Amino acid sequence: MFYGRRESALVKKAFVAVVLLFVATAAWHGYRIARGPQEEADAVLLPGPDIRVQSPSPASPPEAEPGPDPVEPEMSSLPPIEAASAVAALPPPPPPYRAFVDEPWLHVSKGRLKMYYYIGDRLEREYSIAVGANGGQKERVGDHRTPVGSFSVQQIQDSRGWTYDFGDGKGPIRGAYGPWFIRLKTPRWKGIGIHGTHDPESIGTMVTQGCVRLWNEDLEELKERVFIGMKVIITE
Repeated sequence: MFYGRRESALVKKAFVAVVLLFVATAAWHGYRIARGPQEEADAVLLPGPDIRVQSPSPASPPEAEPGPDPVEPEMSSLPPIEAASAVAALPPPPPPYRAFVDEPWLHVSKGRLKMYYYIGDRLEREYSIAVGANGGQKERVGDHRTPVGSFSVQQIQDSRGWTYDFGDGKGPIRGAYGPWFIRLKTPRWKGIGIHGTHDPESIGTMVTQGCVRLWNEDLEELKERVFIGMKVIITE
């Protein structure tokens, strides 16, 4: 009888444990259902005890701050375009003539649109000029070329009263040669010389019919330096 009662108590305890386990399991499942599917999906189940850790949501990239609006450059702020006639910035070429120590002479450089006044091999003065409208050696009358070669001053003439008709419909222009005409001795060609102008803006261009043209104020200065027989070298 004693052992029968003991076994009966053990059975009762086992039954109570099973019931408690069933109740606990049912309660847990009810809790999971109450949390909802979304939270369940975001949870990460770690191994070991039933511990759930909320997974971090992916970080959204920060929005880039808008930069300044592009500004179109103003025309006045753009660098100026250099003129094609930048020959004025070129250094003087090597002297094409071996002069005596104190010999004054002139070098006309058609390509540089400059005339250089030397004493011996020493450069004393530089003048801006205009030359023939066409480049190269003069070949015929009316080809608008300045002759190239070694020449000399033949005559210095007062040309203040001279006129010239350029054929532009304006008729004869008084003062077209400036105050002086320094005539050059050029074999084969007549009427080639160094003179002034009524059009100062023409200096620094290729525009003449073959003569060498200066600003009138430069011509006045040059006239005091030249003399009959003075050497004049004209190069391309």
